Amino acid sequence: MDAFRNYIQNNKKEFAAILTISVFALILRLISLLYAGDLSTDEIYSYYFSDKNSLFDVVKSLYIEDLHTPLYFILLHFWIKIFNIFGLGENDAVMRLLGFIPAFLAVPFSFYIGKKLFNKKTGYFASIMLAISPFAIYYTTELRFYGTAFFFALLSSYFFVEYINSVNNNENTRQKNYKTALVISNLALLYTFNISFVFIFFQFLCAIIASKNKAEIIKTYALTGLFYIPGFIMAFHGIFAYKNAICSFARDIFPYKPAFLSIFLQSYFTGHFFYASNNLYDLNNVVVKNIFAIKCLFLILFPVVFCLAGFLKALFSKNKTLILFLMPALSFLVFEFFFAHFGMMSLIARYTLISYSVIIITCAYGFSLFKNKKLIFTLFLLFITSVSCFVFSKDANAIKKQEKFGSYISSFLDRAEIKRGDYILFTSIGKLYKRYIPKNLNYIDLEPTDMLLNGVKKYYPVVFDKNIEDKITQKNAPQMLSGYLNSNYANKNIETYLKEVCFNYMQKGQKLIIIVPDINAINDSKANKEKASLYYLLLSKISSDILLTCQKHLKLTTQFTIRDNVRPQNDAMIYVFEKSF
Repeated sequence: MDAFRNYIQNNKKEFAAILTISVFALILRLISLLYAGDLSTDEIYSYYFSDKNSLFDVVKSLYIEDLHTPLYFILLHFWIKIFNIFGLGENDAVMRLLGFIPAFLAVPFSFYIGKKLFNKKTGYFASIMLAISPFAIYYTTELRFYGTAFFFALLSSYFFVEYINSVNNNENTRQKNYKTALVISNLALLYTFNISFVFIFFQFLCAIIASKNKAEIIKTYALTGLFYIPGFIMAFHGIFAYKNAICSFARDIFPYKPAFLSIFLQSYFTGHFFYASNNLYDLNNVVVKNIFAIKCLFLILFPVVFCLAGFLKALFSKNKTLILFLMPALSFLVFEFFFAHFGMMSLIARYTLISYSVIIITCAYGFSLFKNKKLIFTLFLLFITSVSCFVFSKDANAIKKQEKFGSYISSFLDRAEIKRGDYILFTSIGKLYKRYIPKNLNYIDLEPTDMLLNGVKKYYPVVFDKNIEDKITQKNAPQMLSGYLNSNYANKNIETYLKEVCFNYMQKGQKLIIIVPDINAINDSKANKEKASLYYLLLSKISSDILLTCQKHLKLTTQFTIRDNVRPQNDAMIYVFEKSF
């Protein structure tokens, strides 16, 4: 505490400047949090996995149904429990604060890391760039682990440099302290974001090359690996199950489009941020076609060229500390683009967040090296203005306008005139919609989406016969399921299941609401439909079997379609059945 007071006394102007930048960054993020709206699809997954009865249930659910490591979900589980004491645990904004805090702290931390490793100007440039970055703002306020991983990766990169330097300089006390900090930050990163093991691997390779004491490096990373064994088992199991599901989500629905590079550069260096995948359905609309138009020159081309100039200036400075700091992050980016290009993984801008702060600090260091200070200051002001044009625009992606799941579900539940005790079944991602349905409804647990895309086998007996259930794989699925897909009668297994969980318990007058996604609206890309045809065929067939079974046992009283003009993939057909005898 005394050291902190002394720092403020000796660095009043610096402290005031960073406090001002941080407050401005906080205001932007609070505005984004205020306008975030209902939880998006991925955010509801975070809630779904975290809102369990116990810590064991959180880990078990992730192991069976997902491929992510558990730290963020465990923290969110306890975060919800703590705030439930005040009746706020499940409030969207309160839950989002868990990731908000560490992601926001990256702004002041980037100043001190830039200052410590390079110079004070680097710190100022970096903290301002992160403060106004729509990319950073968005993931500060999202109920996902990306913002938290972003912060841990920044700490890891800093501790890595300090640790290697202390090893090379034989500074035993500093070496022990930074070793401990590096191992903790790396484990925190590994248990937050599973793909970070690639980043840590490249960090290890760089350490081996740069360090004079290779035995010490091997011990440190072996220790990290030892503590990561449980996380590795979870991640490997999830990836294996995910890749071997009946329909592989990453391969069949996410073909790589090289034009994604444009999205990547815009997300990193401009205000034109997209929270999109490499196969964004309307990719042609977001990739700037006329880059030399006056508007695009200022808003897109200028900030990209300016930041790349800073990046290259830093790179050609041959600063050994910079190379050590940058190489793991840069190698990680190359790895992602390489494997995405050859169709071996999907690539989304947020997957690169581990490298983002390092890239920004590298650009900032490059700015600090230019000799014409007035010119750089002027260009940096223009850069701030350019990015701010997007940050403060009414359609800014950073000031989010998410899917309105709550109001969307309420609209069709009102039209269905539901009552206490009625039943409801979603044939796609029902566990996500469940958050917004009344607690007094009976939710039927049947998730074809999880079965087809994520390999959740508990649903196999509900849909498939025993001979298919035991033998089906991703490779033989089209052949094994051809008979099932071509049948025009209701699936007996589905009928048996619905009797056990619904039909046998329904009273006269009770309703069963079936929500079926509009397959034609899910993806309007012909190429993607061809790649994912098996998924769409199976989902359509299972939905059809459910409806045929319901028609056999209940009376169809109402059917209608809900249209979402903002996100057509939310379009759905609603069928209301009633027990009439």
